[in-house]
Amino acid sequence: MNTKNKVVVNIYDTEYTIVGESSEEYITYIAQKVDETMREIANKNGRYNTTMIAVLTALNLADFLYKAQEEISLLSEENKKLKDEAAAPLEELDRLKKEFETIKEKFNITQEALTKTQIELGVISKEKESLAKENKDLKIQLDVSNSTLKEMQNKLFESQIELLKTKKELDELKAMRHNKNNKNK
Repeated sequence: MNTKNKVVVNIYDTEYTIVGESSEEYITYIAQKVDETMREIANKNGRYNTTMIAVLTALNLADFLYKAQEEISLLSEENKKLKDEAAAPLEELDRLKKEFETIKEKFNITQEALTKTQIELGVISKEKESLAKENKDLKIQLDVSNSTLKEMQNKLFESQIELLKTKKELDELKAMRHNKNNKNK
């Protein structure tokens, strides 16, 4: 349940009682900004009456709001683009993980075949030379699999580094936007 705050503020030498759900500090801050803007406009031209000053203040604040909304829209679009760009390395990482799992499965299959071949070598002495050649071929396949596995691990590691860099850049952009938004407030 939101509680209503009742705050008395002074805007351009007139007291107003403001009732709202915002904090007292926020309501006071906004009232001070309106007062400052009205006084700036009044100082620029002493012939303006209070109504004219109030209308010009409203126009200035509406212009500021419109420009801030436009900037938020642009930043939102930029944020979406950055998220889309960050998605590509993640998709690549997922693809590399799947490829790594496939290579790992092939490696396990090759490892099992090698073990089976070694048992058969001990049992069947007639096929010793034939099985020795097959064993040699399997070892070559294993080396190729290991080499491929290492390459995939390197690619995976590089993708992870790239992902971390992209995340860091995204965090820096968010921080910059946050700081800019704080300054604009």
